[in-house]
Amino acid sequence: MRVVLTGAGGGHFYPLIAVAEKVEKEAQAQKIIDAEIFFLSDKEYDKQLLERKKIKFVKIPAGKLRLYFSLKNFLDPLKSIFGFFVALYHLFKIYPDVVFAKGGYASMPVVFAAKFLFIPIIVHESDSASGRSNILASKLAKRVAVSYVDAAKYFNLKKTAYTGQPIMQEYLPTKAQIEKKLLDTKNEIIHSENQRKNILVIGGSQGSEIINNTVLEILPELLEKYNVIHQVGDNNLKAVEIASEVLLKNNPNRQNYFYFPFGQLSKYYESADLCITRAGSTLFELSAWGIPSIIIPITNSNNNHQMNNAYIFEKAGCSVVIEEINLKRNILSNTIENILENKEKYLKLQLNNVENFKAGAAETIAEEIVKIGISHNY
Repeated sequence: MRVVLTGAGGGHFYPLIAVAEKVEKEAQAQKIIDAEIFFLSDKEYDKQLLERKKIKFVKIPAGKLRLYFSLKNFLDPLKSIFGFFVALYHLFKIYPDVVFAKGGYASMPVVFAAKFLFIPIIVHESDSASGRSNILASKLAKRVAVSYVDAAKYFNLKKTAYTGQPIMQEYLPTKAQIEKKLLDTKNEIIHSENQRKNILVIGGSQGSEIINNTVLEILPELLEKYNVIHQVGDNNLKAVEIASEVLLKNNPNRQNYFYFPFGQLSKYYESADLCITRAGSTLFELSAWGIPSIIIPITNSNNNHQMNNAYIFEKAGCSVVIEEINLKRNILSNTIENILENKEKYLKLQLNNVENFKAGAAETIAEEIVKIGISHNY
């Protein structure tokens, strides 16, 4: 059996790998010994991870569909048409039993080529408000899965299932880890060696300048009480390095600040007490670990999905939302203190995250992929 994964962006890539892990496991359970998995997209995103998971990468050209004026709007449709023929060639060569699409511009040439070749398609939507790519892909798909109940309205309900968000196994806590985290909160046990609570700041793969800059503004005062672990994004690494050196020169607490480019976050989740983040797929990982968050959604995201995601989490009592227009140093500082210094509020946020997390998404989707794949073989 052969399965093709497709999607664009880090927010799509890692859930694809999460499903791939479970497809491998489900294939073994079904005694399928020749299962192969391919990733077709515009770039590899994480070459080492693909190699480690033995997933074969095939590059497919794709152009973006922008809603604003850009000269690239005249060239990118041609790029996508070319990508369709490249995808058609590779899909015919691989001839997979199922294509699993996560969305984004890079998935469209593959989805259209799969439909042309009568290959079954399964689509997954990670956001509460679906993007154009997935709305279009869903019309060609056999099954659709969603991470948010609210997203179901964008699709044909007869073929749509609420599965939750697929998360890689290494990003998920064990039952013992969660129980310990909750117990430590009740007993006021702090995880760090210097007995300070840990604030994890996540700017995403590109790095969010507005989050980075606001955190840097209040960094000296934060470090008086907390440790700050800051994922700044590859594009902003140098700027943050220079700014933090100036801000923390001769600061006795500078060793309590650590920054790094985009990379594996799982090793920081166990010790994180609070996270400042955007409203992407990371929210589900934080929820799995019971980590309260301050969400700063992108103001103008596609279909306003970041704002919708953020307020769903806040309404569920898992997070606190600060919109970009309100992101001032004193508001962020006060919000951090209001969460971390209020034990009753903190524990409630923590418990709400654990209770609202929907586990088993990757397994559910993988089972459906293998089921359809087997039927496609006969």
